[in-house]
Amino acid sequence: MINSIEELKIFSTIFELKSIRKAADAHSLTSAAVSKRLIALENRLSSKLFYRTTRTLSPTHTGEKLYNHTQKLLSMTEEIEHDLDPTNTLKGKIKITASASFTQSFLLSVISGFLEKYPQINIEIISSDSLVDLTEQGIDLAIRHGPSRDSSLVGQKLLDSKRLLCASPDYLIRHGTPKSPVDLRRHKILTVGQESNWHFIKGGERTTIKLTPIFSSTLGDSVLGMAESGHGIALLSDWHIRNSVLNGQLKIVLDDWESDPSISINLLYPSRKNQSMVVKSFINYLKMRLADSSL
Repeated sequence: MINSIEELKIFSTIFELKSIRKAADAHSLTSAAVSKRLIALENRLSSKLFYRTTRTLSPTHTGEKLYNHTQKLLSMTEEIEHDLDPTNTLKGKIKITASASFTQSFLLSVISGFLEKYPQINIEIISSDSLVDLTEQGIDLAIRHGPSRDSSLVGQKLLDSKRLLCASPDYLIRHGTPKSPVDLRRHKILTVGQESNWHFIKGGERTTIKLTPIFSSTLGDSVLGMAESGHGIALLSDWHIRNSVLNGQLKIVLDDWESDPSISINLLYPSRKNQSMVVKSFINYLKMRLADSSL
C-alpha cells in the first residue's frame, strides 16, 4: 500500500502546507508529479486523503489518520538512520525565525557554535520583528518574546528574560547615577516601542514611573545604539545588553530593582509537526547557551 518513505514525506508536506504547488516546490518537483503521486497513493489506499476545490485543500478523516501514523514512522526512520550511521553524525536542515535584535545579539553566536559541533546541518534563519506564518513558510522553530497569540502553535517557555536599566559610563558621569526609580524622572529616557510607563519591584515594594522618552524605536537595536552613544537610560533585555556590559560600553543601574513583569522567551513550532532529531538537538543546545547568557 505504501511504496516508499519518500512518498510519505511528500504526503506530509502536502498536509502541512495545504497545497500541492507548495509541496512540489519544497521537494523540487513539478505540481503534476506531486499530484500524480498523491492520486496513486489514494488509489492504493482506496480512500481520499484530501477534499479538493479549485482554491482549498483540506484533509479527510483518513488523511488525518495517515498523517499521524506517518509522523511516527518518519521520526522512527530518522532515528534508525542516525543509529546505523557509522559516523553517528547528525544531518539535516532547520528553518528558524526570530526577531532581528535577538538574532544579531545572541542567536547568531548560538548557531555558529551549533554548526561547529554539527557541520553537516544546514540552518536557514528568517530574521524578522513581524510574526511569520510557520506552516506557510515551512519553518521548524520560532523564537518569540512574550506569549503567543496563535492557538495553532505549541511550544515551551525557555526562560524568563530580565529587563535591566542601563546607560553608558559617559552618560552617568555627565548626568549622575540614579539611586532609586524615582530618580529616573530627571533623566533622559530611551524606550522600545510606545512604552508610557516602567514598573519596578523590590521585595514587597512596587513603583511605577511615567515616561516621557527623548527617543523611542520599535527596533531594540536602535535603542541599544542610542544608549551606547550616551543619549540616556534604556530598559533592555539581559541577552541584548550582555556584550555591551561585558565590554564596558554600558553599565547596569538600579540592579536591586526588578522590572515588572519579566518577558518570557518562548520556543514555538507547528502543532501538527513532530520534531526531528536535528530540531531537538538544536533546542537542547539553545537551552544550554541561554542558561549561560544571563548577567
